[in-house]
Amino acid sequence: MLDEVNGKVVHKAGQSIAQCVAVWFSFVSGICVVAQEQPSRQIVRCATPDAIEYGIWNSNRQLAAPTLFVLSGTIESSLEKPYFRQCGNELAKHGWICVSIDLPCHGTFATQDEPSGLSGWSYLAARERNFVEQSNDRLTSVLDDLIKTGATDPERVAVCGTSRGGFLALHFAAHDRRVRCAAGFAPVTDLAALSEFRAVATEPFVKSLSLENVAGELAGRPLWLVIGDQDERVGTDQAIAFARKVTAASRAHQLESRIELNVLPEPRGHTTPDGSATRAASWILNQFVDPTSVERPTEREFLFVDDHHILYRSGTERILHPANLHSENPLIREDKPWELAIGWVSVALHPETRKYQLWYQAYGGGRDERKTHKCVVCYAESDDGVTFVKPELSVHDFKTERKPFAGHHQQTNIVLLGEGGYGDRYANSVLLEPGEPDISRRYKMLYTDFSKDEQGAEWPGFHAAFSSDGIHWTKSSHNPLNQTAYGGRGSQPPFSDEDVYSERWDERKQFTRKTWRLPISMSDAVDVMFDPVRGVYSVYGKSWLQGPDGGLAWKHAMARVDSRNFVDWSKPKIVAWPDEHDPPDTEFHTSPVFYYKGVYFCLNQILHARAEAVNAKADQMHVELMTSRDGLRWDRPFRDQPFFPSERQAFSNGGVFTNSTPIFLRDEIRFYYGGYNSGAIGGGAALIDSAQQSGVGLATIRLDRFAGVRPVETSAQSTLKRPLQNIGQITLKPIDLTGIDQISLNADASGGSIRVEILTEDGYRVRGFTKDDAIAVTSDTLRGAVSWKARDLGDLPPGKYLLRFHLDKAEVFAMSLVASH
Repeated sequence: MLDEVNGKVVHKAGQSIAQCVAVWFSFVSGICVVAQEQPSRQIVRCATPDAIEYGIWNSNRQLAAPTLFVLSGTIESSLEKPYFRQCGNELAKHGWICVSIDLPCHGTFATQDEPSGLSGWSYLAARERNFVEQSNDRLTSVLDDLIKTGATDPERVAVCGTSRGGFLALHFAAHDRRVRCAAGFAPVTDLAALSEFRAVATEPFVKSLSLENVAGELAGRPLWLVIGDQDERVGTDQAIAFARKVTAASRAHQLESRIELNVLPEPRGHTTPDGSATRAASWILNQFVDPTSVERPTEREFLFVDDHHILYRSGTERILHPANLHSENPLIREDKPWELAIGWVSVALHPETRKYQLWYQAYGGGRDERKTHKCVVCYAESDDGVTFVKPELSVHDFKTERKPFAGHHQQTNIVLLGEGGYGDRYANSVLLEPGEPDISRRYKMLYTDFSKDEQGAEWPGFHAAFSSDGIHWTKSSHNPLNQTAYGGRGSQPPFSDEDVYSERWDERKQFTRKTWRLPISMSDAVDVMFDPVRGVYSVYGKSWLQGPDGGLAWKHAMARVDSRNFVDWSKPKIVAWPDEHDPPDTEFHTSPVFYYKGVYFCLNQILHARAEAVNAKADQMHVELMTSRDGLRWDRPFRDQPFFPSERQAFSNGGVFTNSTPIFLRDEIRFYYGGYNSGAIGGGAALIDSAQQSGVGLATIRLDRFAGVRPVETSAQSTLKRPLQNIGQITLKPIDLTGIDQISLNADASGGSIRVEILTEDGYRVRGFTKDDAIAVTSDTLRGAVSWKARDLGDLPPGKYLLRFHLDKAEVFAMSLVASH
């Protein structure tokens, strides 16, 4: 709460506008600076792939660390001076790293022919050059790089800034939702208040850059601000007005206001009141779900599903480990009137109730004459993830004249209907985001349907719906969110000045056929995930390839589209497709992706179909495990080995529908999927045949055991003095072991052994850490400790080393490095 007392705005103790993570602002000119201390930690300078330079302070290990962006002017002024590091000084004690860039018109971004500093900002603003957008893009690029390289924990990112740095810090928090909280120290909130902007203060472009214009994006977000009561440089009143604007926006969106404004006595004017940095650090630590999480051991994990971390290996092979099918499959069967066939599935494990919540597509055909009820989304829940209950809800009804289901069913487990447009509503991809400040959007669903745009034209495309509980859904007012292709198989792409929509009367079937001939677009199914590397929602799925003759809709490939707000989606980018190593009738059905421990995994549905010209059966599918390290370039090392042996169970031996929402437990990963025995594109009479089966199945793997590396049976090359049986070694790329307390292996050495050897970065053995010094791992373990007879990791000098695994009739799946603070 803010009260006015004797002409001063004061902060009432115990009545904060909210709680928030630190975003700190640095204003170089005109600010009181404490005496500079000699930095106790070295600044490491890095650069992103697109050449954005950044600095890291307190980076002493290659582990995913909680990260604070610190903004003030240049990399050096932000990170070398304790005053501008602000709460970063205290957070460093808890394992946080501090990251900074040169701000626009500062350091490397200052040019000789333009003013520098704030005068440079004013110069750019007068020419309507958006330096705020430029800063946001650079900071996002840096955060992408930090996460991709494993330096930053994507779940623990904050930003702070002093003065002008505070201005850009808050803008960055509004721009990139991976920033969980922000702190501002004597922040600029309105550029018009600065003397450098006096000549352009009333210009609309300058006003458009004010922080009040992003109050909506900051609504419900944790923000912490401190301003002196006599700050005439950036304006005490302006900071108060901004705080009130964010509070008003939070109320307008029915969100809890989480901004904490501290107006403190400060006779020196534009400077940070004493003690502010310590308060901000304490506040930041309290913003995360588990306030003690910054004290937990920091862990970096290496999956050996590919050779990304491997320098080289000798005498070994990589083996896929298919998921195990649950003996009670299908866990959910088609036993309701609206469940002629069950398809797409999404699942979430609620972090508080620990209930499994599951959404699935139910196709009812024409049992209910209303087109909106032809293909619906249903809901089930479970306490153990095996026994599911279909609750009787009063959300949507279902009525049919078909026996034995005839009647008006007032209570169903249907939670979403279609629009009733030209085609059917399809798929149901659900994300649960417990940290979403807007409670009404905690659950997000994406699906495809047909509806009319603002001009009244009907389009197939993505549709969104939002919910606070996963049961009561509100459809987005922006639907359809994009435009997707439908029909037009074999026709040539339209000209750019040609209408992509056409229709014709089908005399035989007596209805109007509609076609939307978009040459490059997504198709009729959708699976959404949140990409923590790029900070965007991403959909991987069907996109039509054009045929050898250039004709449309030849076969499906895999494309990706992105969105920062779940509403506005990018143009599709095709990232993988069937190639010459696949059988000619191969296409991708849908290609859901999830991100896990540095790897993008795709549970690609491989469909052998669309080959009617050579009389191929059009309803055979299997699931292929694909991997990527950047989400764009995909590897297919297991294309001949199904990851789900779904054909072994009758309900899913035709079509199988994977998703982007596996459940990660302590010792197990669970994959839920839909299945048909009539095939993905069988449909028609097959759906009402007495042999028709469909439902929801479960497949599992032990933790991280997607694939392992083991020795080949015999190595007998001429360079060996004698043949070796089941002996191999893996040498990893250089790893900084500074501060690492423990190495553990996920491995099966129950029939042999694994010994870990340490080499210098140049490949020399380290005394006390050789193969002969190692204590062997000889069990089947998810977390087997690595050790040596007389030495431990603390005896190693700081630096990078090569780890070598000596395998003797053993297989390794993953490795973890643990550092405690």
